[in-house]
Amino acid sequence: MEWKKYHAEDGYLSLSSVLAVFLLIASFYLKSWEVFLASILFLLIIFANTYYMKLLGEKLSLRNPKVRYKLFAGQEAKWILEFENKGLPILKGELRVLFGDSISPMDQNLESRLGNFELSIPFSLNHNERKKITIPFSAMKRGVSKIRKLELYIPNFIGFGETILEYRAQLLQDALVYPSRLPVKNTLPLLTDRPGTFLSAYSLFDENLSPAGTRQYVSSDSFNRINWKASARKQCLQTKVFDKAAETGWNISLNVSAGHSISAQLEECISSAAEIAFICVKENIPFSICINIRTAGSTPFYYLPAASGKDHLQKVLEMLALVDNHSSVYPYEKMLSFYERHLTHQPFFVHAGELKQAAVSSINNISRKGSFLFELHLLNEEADLRPLQVKAKEVAVR
Repeated sequence: MEWKKYHAEDGYLSLSSVLAVFLLIASFYLKSWEVFLASILFLLIIFANTYYMKLLGEKLSLRNPKVRYKLFAGQEAKWILEFENKGLPILKGELRVLFGDSISPMDQNLESRLGNFELSIPFSLNHNERKKITIPFSAMKRGVSKIRKLELYIPNFIGFGETILEYRAQLLQDALVYPSRLPVKNTLPLLTDRPGTFLSAYSLFDENLSPAGTRQYVSSDSFNRINWKASARKQCLQTKVFDKAAETGWNISLNVSAGHSISAQLEECISSAAEIAFICVKENIPFSICINIRTAGSTPFYYLPAASGKDHLQKVLEMLALVDNHSSVYPYEKMLSFYERHLTHQPFFVHAGELKQAAVSSINNISRKGSFLFELHLLNEEADLRPLQVKAKEVAVR
């Protein structure tokens, strides 16, 4: 069965049954047909109530599609619960829905308790009837909100007690709220002192395998760059123009722990990382991200390899939204060691969070392999990106 049933009976129901039996026996001594019929009628009502509660909900079903709503704070959506009843009718029931407080129900004056909202909705459903219950909500803060409990409270015929139907399966609808963006100052310059193959409008180097056209020749141009065919066609010297290319790419490394627990600056750290991700996508820069949250798989922490574009940005925002205060922390020094030994390095390495002495060795190795090191400093309502200089026995920021 989809539903687990509980009975919450009032003590008056048992007392009423005893009273009805007593009146039935007393009617024979009193030789009163009125008392006899009243007691029989009352016993029939009690029997019908017991039979109704026993069979209630046996053919009640809930459509359970897998749906994920992806929202930014302030956006709106709605849960859709579709019921079908092929059994006994459900009358004057109450549907109670419990879900996380990353979202807030609309048009309801409710306050969250222990990180959850509980919503009560009147519910009735006749035999062979379908009904859709819609619950509009608004995204409030970063995180994932699921329907954690769905219960249906149905009162007895005669008002003594109620039956509770609890949905046993896991509901597959959830709402994912992306992190907000925290402004980051001193973002990285979009060029390096090394040539590469990644196309960039800000590079000092040309990609000779990617011609972009021609332009008017000037005296400072190299003679071997003259395009003779274009020059003959236009009757003046034309210089070949190539796309700009550089070695670029960022890795965002987040330490969301403070000792063995989650950092108190978790939200600021994640919001800063979200801003850097938006900057990378805007400038078409490939970037990877790693977060020291334990996960199963060949890579024991949250990691996305370098890529660019809106699809990659969406994956990064989803990963950032999944981090919460109950996540299992992976040691940051072990994450850096794994990154340094097994993962693809990027020219720029951005660290955010605490950096303890145990992680210095791995940071030094990353630097020796050619990555420029930067550290994200969290201020009041913004962040600041500064070069990070590491030494053998200390960590210093210039």
